[in-house]
Amino acid sequence: MNDIGNKDTITKLKTMFLGYPQTTLGIHEVLYIDTINGKASAKYIAKNEMCHSGGIVQGGFVTGWIDAIMALACMAKCGSDVLVLTLELKINFLNSAKIGEIISTAKVIKNTKTIAFIEGKLEDNKGILIATGTCTAKLKHNFYNYK
Repeated sequence: MNDIGNKDTITKLKTMFLGYPQTTLGIHEVLYIDTINGKASAKYIAKNEMCHSGGIVQGGFVTGWIDAIMALACMAKCGSDVLVLTLELKINFLNSAKIGEIISTAKVIKNTKTIAFIEGKLEDNKGILIATGTCTAKLKHNFYNYK
């Protein structure tokens, strides 16, 4: 999928998302951002130091990858100046994440000026579903304009 929507917003979000704290989660590339429909996707690299027994990625990283991409999808739709504060997060672990490329994708289901409902998923590079997630987020507008 290709980027869709406001090119300035997409460039700003990609720059923000490829920096800290995403670098600690193993971000490799933002695959696409859709500012019209509130969608985003990114590639992470799961490394050995992220794993526990048997080369299985620790669930906190899986949760972080889905939570982060849901925030990016929400910022795509609601504005690059919006701080997305997760109020409630649910993750369903369906398969183990292993070392290698992981694709995280999300879309905004519904949003108001102050609240958003977002869903996300995590797949390996073969398209096998690893986990799904949903969240309710509080939106704080003009947050990044003050920095």
